[in-house]
Amino acid sequence: MKAARYHSPGGPEALKLEGAPDPEPGPGEALIRVLACGVNRIDVWARSGRYKTPLPHILGADIAGEVVSIGLGTKEVEPGARVLVYPVLTDGTCVYCRLGKPNLCLARGFVGIATDGGYAELVKVPATNLLPLGDLEPKAAAALPVNFGTAWNGLVTKANVGEGDTVLVWGAAGGLGHAAVQVAKHLGARVIAAVGDEKKRQFVESLGADAVVDSRSHDFVERVRSLTDGFGASVVFDHVGGDTWPTSFDCLARGGRMLTLGLTSGAKSEVDVRKVYQEELKLMGVYGQSKEDIRSVMELTSAGRLKPFIYRELPLRAAKEAHEIVESREVQGKILLTP
Repeated sequence: MKAARYHSPGGPEALKLEGAPDPEPGPGEALIRVLACGVNRIDVWARSGRYKTPLPHILGADIAGEVVSIGLGTKEVEPGARVLVYPVLTDGTCVYCRLGKPNLCLARGFVGIATDGGYAELVKVPATNLLPLGDLEPKAAAALPVNFGTAWNGLVTKANVGEGDTVLVWGAAGGLGHAAVQVAKHLGARVIAAVGDEKKRQFVESLGADAVVDSRSHDFVERVRSLTDGFGASVVFDHVGGDTWPTSFDCLARGGRMLTLGLTSGAKSEVDVRKVYQEELKLMGVYGQSKEDIRSVMELTSAGRLKPFIYRELPLRAAKEAHEIVESREVQGKILLTP
Protein backbone atom coordinates (compact mmCIF):
# COMPACT_ATOMS: atom_id res chain seq x y z
CA MET A 1 0.00 0.00 0.00
CA LYS A 2 0.93 3.68 -0.21
CA ALA A 3 1.30 5.67 3.01
CA ALA A 4 2.52 9.09 4.10
CA ARG A 5 4.87 8.34 6.98
CA TYR A 6 8.01 9.57 8.73
CA HIS A 7 11.10 7.66 9.84
CA SER A 8 12.26 10.12 12.48
CA PRO A 9 10.73 13.24 14.09
CA GLY A 10 11.16 16.49 12.22
CA GLY A 11 9.41 19.20 10.23
CA PRO A 12 6.64 18.67 7.67
CA GLU A 13 9.29 17.53 5.17
CA ALA A 14 9.73 14.38 7.28
CA LEU A 15 6.45 13.08 5.82
CA LYS A 16 7.13 10.98 2.71
CA LEU A 17 4.72 9.14 0.45
CA GLU A 18 6.14 5.64 0.07
CA GLY A 19 5.30 2.00 -0.13
CA ALA A 20 4.55 0.25 3.16
CA PRO A 21 3.52 -3.32 4.00
CA ASP A 22 -0.21 -4.00 3.89
CA PRO A 23 -1.45 -4.44 7.49
CA GLU A 24 -2.82 -7.87 8.36
CA PRO A 25 -5.74 -7.95 10.80
CA GLY A 26 -5.27 -10.21 13.80
CA PRO A 27 -7.94 -11.71 16.06
CA GLY A 28 -10.60 -9.11 16.88
CA GLU A 29 -9.26 -6.65 14.29
CA ALA A 30 -10.53 -5.31 10.99
CA LEU A 31 -8.65 -4.05 7.93
CA ILE A 32 -10.07 -0.76 6.65
CA ARG A 33 -9.68 0.83 3.23
CA VAL A 34 -9.31 4.51 4.08
CA LEU A 35 -11.74 6.79 2.25
CA ALA A 36 -10.87 9.96 4.16
CA CYS A 37 -8.65 10.89 7.12
CA GLY A 38 -8.73 14.13 9.08
CA VAL A 39 -5.56 16.07 9.91
CA ASN A 40 -5.22 17.31 13.49
CA ARG A 41 -2.76 19.36 15.48
CA ILE A 42 -1.91 16.25 17.51
CA ASP A 43 -0.49 14.83 14.27
CA VAL A 44 1.80 17.83 13.99
CA TRP A 45 2.93 17.41 17.59
CA ALA A 46 3.65 13.70 17.11
CA ARG A 47 5.57 14.27 13.89
CA SER A 48 7.68 16.95 15.55
CA GLY A 49 8.61 14.62 18.43
CA ARG A 50 6.33 15.80 21.24
CA TYR A 51 4.81 12.32 21.43
CA LYS A 52 6.76 9.11 21.18
CA THR A 53 5.53 6.89 18.34
CA PRO A 54 6.70 3.66 16.71
CA LEU A 55 9.04 4.30 13.76
CA PRO A 56 8.55 4.47 10.87
CA HIS A 57 5.13 5.83 11.64
CA ILE A 58 1.81 6.59 9.95
CA LEU A 59 -0.30 9.32 11.55
CA GLY A 60 -4.05 9.92 11.45
CA ALA A 61 -6.82 9.37 14.02
CA ASP A 62 -9.92 10.61 12.16
CA ILE A 63 -10.61 7.71 9.80
CA ALA A 64 -13.64 6.87 7.69
CA GLY A 65 -13.51 3.89 5.39
CA GLU A 66 -14.74 0.49 4.31
CA VAL A 67 -13.99 -2.89 5.88
CA VAL A 68 -11.83 -4.99 3.56
CA SER A 69 -11.30 -8.05 5.75
CA ILE A 70 -11.54 -9.18 9.35
CA GLY A 71 -9.33 -11.21 11.65
CA LEU A 72 -10.08 -14.51 13.30
CA GLY A 73 -13.00 -14.36 15.71
CA THR A 74 -14.07 -10.85 14.70
CA LYS A 75 -17.85 -10.59 14.90
CA GLU A 76 -18.56 -6.88 15.22
CA VAL A 77 -18.36 -6.07 11.49
CA GLU A 78 -18.42 -7.71 8.08
CA PRO A 79 -16.36 -6.94 4.96
CA GLY A 80 -18.01 -4.21 2.91
CA ALA A 81 -19.33 -2.25 5.87
CA ARG A 82 -18.69 1.50 5.80
CA VAL A 83 -17.38 2.64 9.18
CA LEU A 84 -15.94 5.46 11.26
CA VAL A 85 -13.06 4.69 13.60
CA TYR A 86 -13.36 5.58 17.28
CA PRO A 87 -9.76 6.74 17.84
CA VAL A 88 -9.28 5.92 21.53
CA LEU A 89 -7.55 2.59 22.20
CA THR A 90 -8.42 0.93 25.52
CA ASP A 91 -8.03 -2.32 27.38
CA GLY A 92 -11.80 -2.50 27.93
CA THR A 93 -11.36 -3.85 31.45
CA CYS A 94 -10.05 -1.08 33.72
CA VAL A 95 -12.27 0.76 36.17
CA TYR A 96 -12.78 3.71 33.80
CA CYS A 97 -13.75 1.47 30.90
CA ARG A 98 -16.28 -0.25 33.16
CA LEU A 99 -17.65 3.17 34.15
CA GLY A 100 -18.19 4.07 30.49
CA LYS A 101 -15.29 6.52 30.38
CA PRO A 102 -12.91 4.85 27.91
CA ASN A 103 -11.08 8.12 27.21
CA LEU A 104 -9.74 7.86 30.79
CA CYS A 105 -8.60 4.24 30.41
CA LEU A 106 -5.47 3.42 32.40
CA ALA A 107 -3.98 1.80 29.28
CA ARG A 108 -5.21 4.53 26.94
CA GLY A 109 -3.68 5.13 23.54
CA PHE A 110 -4.75 6.67 20.25
CA VAL A 111 -4.97 5.39 16.72
CA GLY A 112 -2.33 7.25 14.73
CA ILE A 113 -0.13 7.76 17.81
CA ALA A 114 0.26 4.42 19.62
CA THR A 115 -0.47 2.56 16.38
CA ASP A 116 -0.34 3.36 12.68
CA GLY A 117 -3.21 5.53 11.52
CA GLY A 118 -5.10 6.70 8.47
CA TYR A 119 -2.49 8.57 6.38
CA ALA A 120 -2.51 5.44 4.22
CA GLU A 121 -4.58 3.39 1.84
CA LEU A 122 -5.17 0.73 4.51
CA VAL A 123 -5.24 0.65 8.31
CA LYS A 124 -6.03 -2.06 10.85
CA VAL A 125 -7.95 -1.27 14.04
CA PRO A 126 -9.78 -3.18 16.78
CA ALA A 127 -13.22 -4.08 15.47
CA THR A 128 -14.75 -2.79 18.71
CA ASN A 129 -13.57 0.70 17.67
CA LEU A 130 -15.77 0.78 14.58
CA LEU A 131 -19.04 2.70 14.28
CA PRO A 132 -21.35 2.22 11.27
CA LEU A 133 -21.53 5.24 8.98
CA GLY A 134 -25.17 4.76 8.04
CA ASP A 135 -26.06 7.45 5.50
CA LEU A 136 -23.23 9.76 6.62
CA GLU A 137 -20.76 10.68 3.90
CA PRO A 138 -17.20 9.46 4.66
CA LYS A 139 -15.64 12.90 4.20
CA ALA A 140 -18.04 14.52 6.67
CA ALA A 141 -17.55 11.61 9.07
CA ALA A 142 -13.76 11.94 9.00
CA ALA A 143 -14.11 15.50 10.31
CA LEU A 144 -15.99 14.42 13.43
CA PRO A 145 -14.16 12.30 16.07
CA VAL A 146 -11.32 14.50 17.33
CA ASN A 147 -13.03 17.87 16.77
CA PHE A 148 -16.78 17.46 17.15
CA GLY A 149 -16.51 14.49 19.52
CA THR A 150 -14.20 16.41 21.85
CA ALA A 151 -16.34 19.57 21.65
CA TRP A 152 -19.41 17.48 22.55
CA ASN A 153 -17.58 15.86 25.46
CA GLY A 154 -16.66 19.30 26.83
CA LEU A 155 -19.83 21.27 26.24
CA VAL A 156 -22.41 18.52 26.81
CA THR A 157 -20.94 15.68 28.84
CA LYS A 158 -18.81 17.89 31.11
CA ALA A 159 -20.30 21.41 31.22
CA ASN A 160 -23.98 20.61 30.50
CA VAL A 161 -24.32 23.75 28.39
CA GLY A 162 -27.84 24.93 27.59
CA GLU A 163 -30.05 27.93 27.04
CA GLY A 164 -29.01 30.84 29.19
CA ASP A 165 -25.32 30.06 28.88
CA THR A 166 -22.81 32.32 27.16
CA VAL A 167 -19.87 30.35 25.76
CA LEU A 168 -16.56 32.00 24.87
CA VAL A 169 -14.71 29.91 22.27
CA TRP A 170 -11.01 30.54 21.69
CA GLY A 171 -9.59 29.74 18.24
CA ALA A 172 -13.16 29.60 16.99
CA ALA A 173 -12.31 29.22 13.29
CA GLY A 174 -10.12 26.11 13.60
CA GLY A 175 -11.08 22.45 13.62
CA LEU A 176 -11.98 22.18 17.30
CA GLY A 177 -13.17 25.78 17.57
CA HIS A 178 -15.61 25.64 14.65
CA ALA A 179 -17.02 22.44 16.12
CA ALA A 180 -17.47 24.10 19.53
CA VAL A 181 -19.30 27.09 18.01
CA GLN A 182 -21.78 24.79 16.28
CA VAL A 183 -22.32 22.48 19.25
CA ALA A 184 -22.87 25.43 21.62
CA LYS A 185 -25.38 27.01 19.22
CA HIS A 186 -27.18 23.67 18.87
CA LEU A 187 -27.52 23.58 22.65
CA GLY A 188 -29.15 27.03 22.67
CA ALA A 189 -26.20 28.97 24.10
CA ARG A 190 -25.02 32.42 23.09
CA VAL A 191 -21.55 32.22 21.53
CA ILE A 192 -18.70 34.73 21.67
CA ALA A 193 -16.02 33.68 19.20
CA ALA A 194 -12.36 34.70 19.59
CA VAL A 195 -10.46 34.87 16.29
CA GLY A 196 -7.40 36.67 14.95
CA ASP A 197 -8.38 38.21 11.60
CA GLU A 198 -11.25 39.48 9.47
CA LYS A 199 -11.49 36.39 7.26
CA LYS A 200 -11.95 34.20 10.30
CA ARG A 201 -14.46 36.68 11.73
CA GLN A 202 -16.64 36.27 8.67
CA PHE A 203 -16.31 32.50 8.86
CA VAL A 204 -17.41 32.15 12.49
CA GLU A 205 -20.28 34.58 11.92
CA SER A 206 -21.44 32.26 9.12
CA LEU A 207 -21.45 29.42 11.68
CA GLY A 208 -23.81 31.39 13.93
CA ALA A 209 -21.49 33.10 16.40
CA ASP A 210 -23.44 35.86 18.14
CA ALA A 211 -20.41 38.10 18.72
CA VAL A 212 -16.77 38.06 17.65
CA VAL A 213 -13.78 39.43 19.57
CA ASP A 214 -10.26 39.94 18.22
CA SER A 215 -8.12 37.49 20.18
CA ARG A 216 -5.14 39.85 19.83
CA SER A 217 -6.85 42.92 21.31
CA HIS A 218 -5.32 44.46 24.44
CA ASP A 219 -8.78 45.00 25.96
CA PHE A 220 -10.02 41.45 25.32
CA VAL A 221 -11.44 40.91 28.82
CA GLU A 222 -13.23 44.28 28.77
CA ARG A 223 -14.76 43.43 25.38
CA VAL A 224 -16.07 40.09 26.64
CA ARG A 225 -17.42 41.73 29.79
CA SER A 226 -19.14 44.45 27.76
CA LEU A 227 -20.85 41.79 25.64
CA THR A 228 -22.19 40.07 28.76
CA ASP A 229 -23.52 43.09 30.69
CA GLY A 230 -20.42 43.01 32.85
CA PHE A 231 -20.93 39.45 34.09
CA GLY A 232 -18.58 37.47 31.87
CA ALA A 233 -19.03 34.17 30.06
CA SER A 234 -20.64 31.28 31.92
CA VAL A 235 -18.42 28.84 29.99
CA VAL A 236 -14.97 29.32 28.44
CA PHE A 237 -13.84 26.77 25.84
CA ASP A 238 -10.04 27.06 25.92
CA HIS A 239 -8.01 24.74 23.70
CA VAL A 240 -5.11 27.18 23.37
CA GLY A 241 -3.48 26.58 26.75
CA GLY A 242 -0.87 28.40 28.78
CA ASP A 243 -0.96 31.83 27.15
CA THR A 244 -4.74 32.21 27.35
CA TRP A 245 -5.47 30.64 30.75
CA PRO A 246 -5.21 33.85 32.85
CA THR A 247 -7.40 35.73 30.37
CA SER A 248 -9.90 32.87 30.24
CA PHE A 249 -10.34 32.93 34.01
CA ASP A 250 -10.72 36.72 33.93
CA CYS A 251 -13.51 36.34 31.35
CA LEU A 252 -15.54 33.90 33.46
CA ALA A 253 -18.70 34.92 35.25
CA ARG A 254 -19.04 33.95 38.91
CA GLY A 255 -19.85 30.26 39.10
CA GLY A 256 -18.54 29.83 35.56
CA ARG A 257 -17.07 26.68 34.01
CA MET A 258 -13.62 26.63 32.46
CA LEU A 259 -13.07 23.88 29.88
CA THR A 260 -9.43 23.19 29.10
CA LEU A 261 -8.78 21.00 26.07
CA GLY A 262 -5.29 21.64 24.75
CA LEU A 263 -1.95 23.40 25.00
CA THR A 264 -1.15 24.89 21.62
CA SER A 265 0.49 27.88 23.33
CA GLY A 266 2.23 25.88 26.04
CA ALA A 267 1.61 23.81 29.15
CA LYS A 268 2.57 26.31 31.88
CA SER A 269 0.41 29.12 33.25
CA GLU A 270 -0.31 31.11 36.40
CA VAL A 271 -3.80 31.64 37.80
CA ASP A 272 -4.79 33.51 40.94
CA VAL A 273 -6.23 30.73 43.10
CA ARG A 274 -8.23 33.22 45.14
CA LYS A 275 -10.35 34.01 42.11
CA VAL A 276 -11.18 30.35 41.64
CA TYR A 277 -12.58 29.79 45.12
CA GLN A 278 -13.95 33.25 45.81
CA GLU A 279 -16.02 33.19 42.62
CA GLU A 280 -16.72 29.43 42.78
CA LEU A 281 -15.26 28.75 39.36
CA LYS A 282 -15.22 25.21 38.02
CA LEU A 283 -12.21 23.86 36.14
CA MET A 284 -12.94 20.90 33.87
CA GLY A 285 -10.34 19.00 31.90
CA VAL A 286 -11.57 17.47 28.64
CA TYR A 287 -9.55 14.68 27.07
CA GLY A 288 -10.81 12.95 23.95
CA GLN A 289 -14.31 11.61 23.75
CA SER A 290 -16.47 8.56 24.33
CA LYS A 291 -18.21 6.50 21.67
CA GLU A 292 -21.48 8.02 22.82
CA ASP A 293 -20.10 11.51 22.22
CA ILE A 294 -19.22 10.51 18.66
CA ARG A 295 -22.53 8.77 18.05
CA SER A 296 -24.32 11.95 19.10
CA VAL A 297 -22.43 14.16 16.64
CA MET A 298 -22.80 11.57 13.87
CA GLU A 299 -26.57 11.61 14.29
CA LEU A 300 -26.73 15.41 14.29
CA THR A 301 -24.46 15.64 11.25
CA SER A 302 -26.62 13.12 9.38
CA ALA A 303 -29.64 15.27 10.24
CA GLY A 304 -27.91 18.43 9.00
CA ARG A 305 -27.80 20.03 12.46
CA LEU A 306 -23.99 20.05 12.56
CA LYS A 307 -21.94 20.78 9.45
CA PRO A 308 -18.19 20.13 9.43
CA PHE A 309 -16.47 22.61 7.15
CA ILE A 310 -13.81 21.06 4.91
CA TYR A 311 -11.18 23.74 4.37
CA ARG A 312 -8.94 21.68 2.09
CA GLU A 313 -9.11 18.17 0.67
CA LEU A 314 -5.66 16.89 -0.28
CA PRO A 315 -4.20 13.63 -1.62
CA LEU A 316 -1.86 11.54 0.53
CA ARG A 317 1.17 12.86 -1.31
CA ALA A 318 0.31 16.34 0.04
CA ALA A 319 0.53 15.37 3.72
CA LYS A 320 3.51 17.72 4.06
CA GLU A 321 1.42 20.60 2.70
CA ALA A 322 -1.43 19.71 5.06
CA HIS A 323 0.90 20.00 8.06
CA GLU A 324 2.32 23.28 6.80
CA ILE A 325 -1.21 24.70 6.60
CA VAL A 326 -2.00 23.56 10.16
CA GLU A 327 1.21 25.10 11.47
CA SER A 328 0.46 28.38 9.67
CA ARG A 329 -2.77 28.70 11.72
CA GLU A 330 -4.69 29.69 8.61
CA VAL A 331 -7.07 26.72 8.81
CA GLN A 332 -10.79 27.30 8.91
CA GLY A 333 -12.54 24.07 9.79
CA LYS A 334 -10.92 20.79 8.78
CA ILE A 335 -8.25 19.48 6.42
CA LEU A 336 -8.74 16.00 4.95
CA LEU A 337 -6.36 13.57 3.29
CA THR A 338 -8.01 11.27 0.75
CA PRO A 339 -6.11 8.23 -0.52
